[in-house]
Amino acid sequence: MSKAKEEQLRNSRRLARQMLGAVALVLIVIGLFTVAGWVAAAVRAAFDDSEERRDYEQKLYGLVMFDALPFADAAEVDPAVFQQAAVWSSLYQTQRRDGSLDAYEREEGSGAIILPRLEVETYLKNLLGPEYEVEHGAFETADFYYGYSEEKQGYLVPVTGLAGLYTPTVESIRGRGGQRIVTVGYIPTSYSGTEMLFGVPTEPTKYMEYVFTRGSNRQWYLTALQESDLQPAATAAPGAGDMTGLPADMGGALPGGDYAPEGDAAVPEPAAMEDGGDETGEDTGEDTGDTGDTGDTAPDTEEPQE
Repeated sequence: MSKAKEEQLRNSRRLARQMLGAVALVLIVIGLFTVAGWVAAAVRAAFDDSEERRDYEQKLYGLVMFDALPFADAAEVDPAVFQQAAVWSSLYQTQRRDGSLDAYEREEGSGAIILPRLEVETYLKNLLGPEYEVEHGAFETADFYYGYSEEKQGYLVPVTGLAGLYTPTVESIRGRGGQRIVTVGYIPTSYSGTEMLFGVPTEPTKYMEYVFTRGSNRQWYLTALQESDLQPAATAAPGAGDMTGLPADMGGALPGGDYAPEGDAAVPEPAAMEDGGDETGEDTGEDTGDTGDTGDTAPDTEEPQE
């Protein structure tokens, strides 16, 4: 074989090795970028708890809505507090999922929603643990009377005059002493006439800590509610929102007419609504100091210039 052919073969082999090396280098770079992307996604997933926060906001919605009082032991709390929270949290979750409450049967005449007892029981078991005993039946709170239909096996939810006080926003989720502490900001609702508007995106005016303890099945269940050391940066003024609190067809003056329990008892109006008469802007003169009476005030006149 001539030297020219040998040199040509060596050059061909060298070129092949170079091309193979270049391909390998490209594959290595692609692999590094892929691995880096996986690592970055894993880091983001490890630190991004936004989905978990949303889950807690939905789970605690009913308790925040009516501003439940602090407690050291969930077993000592009036069951009506949790039943009421179960009712509104269930409706809220259904609205978020389906976009309406049309799937629920309504009581003839009153228009009250018939909420299946299974939904209430499922919520309470998920919130407080499988050992929590649920006694189904009519109950009453400071806000409403909730009837119960044995025939329909469901709660009769009043659909008028609802006035939730707050909507929740989860600020943090952290572990402490074997417990999970969920710090929740309370965003005040606001009103315009008979229509309730949720104060979004106003800032929370207070914070509470919901304490969860791990059960025997390794799931977390609510055991206590306490005040938080976290303080609001400033007093937030309620403002017009986007109706993200209550279901869309249940904001303010709810459809279906007045619902009352058996007899002549009327549905108790929430305390928040009793003080809301001036929210329409019809009577604002007393507090502003401007009575509109200018009879004793001389009009301003300009001195003639010489």
